[in-house]
Parts: sequence; structure tokens; C-alpha cells
Amino acid sequence: MSAVFSTENDSGWKAHLQLSFKKQLTKTVLGKCHHFGPLRVQRPFYPEDNLAHVYILHPPGGVVGGDQLNIDIKVQKNAQALCTTPGSGKFYLSAGNWAKFNQNLHIKTGASLEWLPQENILFAGAKVHARTKIELEDDATFIGWEINCLGRPSSGEIFDHGAFDSCMEFYHNQQLILIENQRVLNKQMLTAAAGLRGEVIQATLLAFPCDETHIEAARNKLLELNTGSLSAVTLINGLLVMRVLDSQNENLKQQLVSVWQTLRPLLLEREAVAPRIWAT
Repeated sequence: MSAVFSTENDSGWKAHLQLSFKKQLTKTVLGKCHHFGPLRVQRPFYPEDNLAHVYILHPPGGVVGGDQLNIDIKVQKNAQALCTTPGSGKFYLSAGNWAKFNQNLHIKTGASLEWLPQENILFAGAKVHARTKIELEDDATFIGWEINCLGRPSSGEIFDHGAFDSCMEFYHNQQLILIENQRVLNKQMLTAAAGLRGEVIQATLLAFPCDETHIEAARNKLLELNTGSLSAVTLINGLLVMRVLDSQNENLKQQLVSVWQTLRPLLLEREAVAPRIWAT
């Protein structure tokens, strides 16, 4: 599914990145790489021999109202890829228009995708409309997360004006398993029991296909870490869903990375190898 650019506002950046990973002989390569506007990738890295690590870059460094970013990724049959970003995504104060951020991830039979971007930081006054659609076929494997920070806690900035409208959809063989919505349209949602409960950072980790063994391993890892975050793990038709609320970014990311490190050997029969860009 390819994104279609809106014409309602021509003042912002419009960027579209299309990637297709395919298996070639014994390793995964980029079969297609098409970009329009300020979205790029570096060449794949191979710290694990045949599994491709790719870093998605947004050279402008930030998104403002009216910008439209669209990412389409396909992992073809039996290919294996890991995608991350070199730094946080920054969404700045809007003069009135919404920034739009769409991601479509499609993983075919026998393939795997690890989707591990850094956090999105929404500055006070940002208006962001975000959509993520994840589609798996048959025995495809997925581990991924989304992290959203509303405001800048390290600078004492509260997201007391602006808006965030986010939706994540997960499909297996065209059957909808999960819709995860987050809407912060006023500052009351920052403290509401059905909102952020006074925390400023929210994350969702998804892993598929999972069973009770995987959920027990994830829960044991969270108990071992004991960071004090508000976190929970559940299982929905083979989809492991982990949700975390925190005000400390390092605490939250420690949990996500640790659960990824725990689940990866169980799902992919690989020990976790962190992307090199995380160490810079």
C-alpha cells in the first residue's frame, strides 16, 4: 500500500520512502529503494552476516505543520531486516496545520522485520497525525515498537497545547488483530486515567507470532528490571502487546530493549545484536 500525498497544504516538506528487501543467495539485500524529498537510507550493514540492518534518515532533523512523511516497507519472502533511526524524530510547534506521518510495513511469508525506531518528541504546540499499518502473511515474524514523548521533560516543557492523533493497526493474513489509538487533543489527557496518567512518554511494543512462553519471558524480564514504570504485557490472537508509560526516557527504552533482547532468540533464533548507531 503506497501513501498518497494530500494537496490541502503545499507549504511543507513532502517526503516518501519506499524500501523492498529481498533474499539474494544467502543474505538479504535492498531490492528497491525509492525516495522523494527528505527521507533517505544508508547502505545496509551486516553485523549479523545475512540479516540487513538499515538506518532511516530524515536530514532536515525536524517536522513542522504541513509536512508529510510517508514510509512504505516490504520484506519479501524469506528476507530478514532490521530498521532503526539514528536519533529521535522531532515534531515542532505548528502554526495551524497538521504534520502527517504515515508508515506501512508489509512482511511476507517466511520473512521477518524488526522495527526499532528512536522516540518521537512532540514539542509543545505540535499538531501530529500519525498512522502505522503492519501487515503479516502466514509465518512472517515481527518485533517492533513506537515511542512517543509529549513535551520535553528534560527541559521542563509540558505538552499543554497542541494535538496528537495516532493509530496503529496490525493485520495477519488480512485479518485485523489490533487497533491501538492514542489521542491527546487537550492538556486534560495528560493526567486522565484513560490518558497518560501524569506520565509524558508512551510506548507500545508488538511481537508476532507469540504464545504463553513469550509472554511469560517478557513479564519476567520486566519484573527483573523493576524500573517503577507503568507497564503491562498481554496476548491477543498470537500478538504480544506491551504498553509502557514513564517520564524517564532511559527507563522506558531500557525496558523495550531488554524485552526485545529476550524475545529475539525465541522468535528468530538469534541473539540480540544492537544496531551500531545506538552506540554513537
